[in-house]
Amino acid sequence: MNKSIMRHPISILLSTLMSFPAFAGDSSSGLEGFPGEVRTRIQMDASTIATEWLATLQTLATPEEKQVPLTKLIRKLMPYGFAKVGGLSARDVENPPDRWVLRRRENDAKYDRRFIKALQPHSGDFLTHQSFAKAIESLLAVWPRKLLLLDSDGDGRIALAEYALGSPLVQNQETDEDGFAEHQRRGFAFYDQNKNGSIDGTEMVRSTSYVHKKMRQYMSALLISRADVDGDSSLSQSELRQIVPESKDLPKSVPLSEAIFWIRLVDTDGIAPLRDTLLGKK
Repeated sequence: MNKSIMRHPISILLSTLMSFPAFAGDSSSGLEGFPGEVRTRIQMDASTIATEWLATLQTLATPEEKQVPLTKLIRKLMPYGFAKVGGLSARDVENPPDRWVLRRRENDAKYDRRFIKALQPHSGDFLTHQSFAKAIESLLAVWPRKLLLLDSDGDGRIALAEYALGSPLVQNQETDEDGFAEHQRRGFAFYDQNKNGSIDGTEMVRSTSYVHKKMRQYMSALLISRADVDGDSSLSQSELRQIVPESKDLPKSVPLSEAIFWIRLVDTDGIAPLRDTLLGKK
């Protein structure tokens, strides 16, 4: 295939992702108005995630570069399926994805683009630990902010009745004797770890686990080409097994152009070890 044709969609996506104005030095990450405990926890988590990125980012920089250009990060991610919507040739050839799988992939692609848009206001042209931390803070703040909107009495706690307003019933849905549906109680219980009948303090930060997972997926995607030992632009089953030896039902082959799709299938607990394994490969 003509290489210029292959680069064309990448050039379009890159220009799209970079078309949003960047205002370097804007330090607002959306934590204003958060309870102090929640704000501190999000800031600490963002700093920790940004620190995890440093070793990966260093693989993108040349000896002459002190900082990594934002465009270089995007150009590195995109060939591995970043912000890409479509099928998986490795897994879907016999079982085409249903509409729910496709919708999930569309949502993943939207989140990829949101990640870059979050980086731009804080990064300018170059990436630093501080710019990563600020961008990640803004992403970590999204769901806790939605929870805080449910605190109708402003006491800093979210009772089940308040939480249920954000997860309304559908017509003819079954409820218990108190008027709550099973999904409302299940969702509330996910946050109410200490079982005191309210969501308070750092329990609100439980909703940020998705962001943690996404960041580690991106870090692994940046390094995935290191697993391609034979250099054929794909990961064979044996190459995959050396990375995640405990995984089952591995595909026979995964094109590098779909690497991030495959990484998203890795269990949450396996993403960080995968990244560390890839970092150890040269």
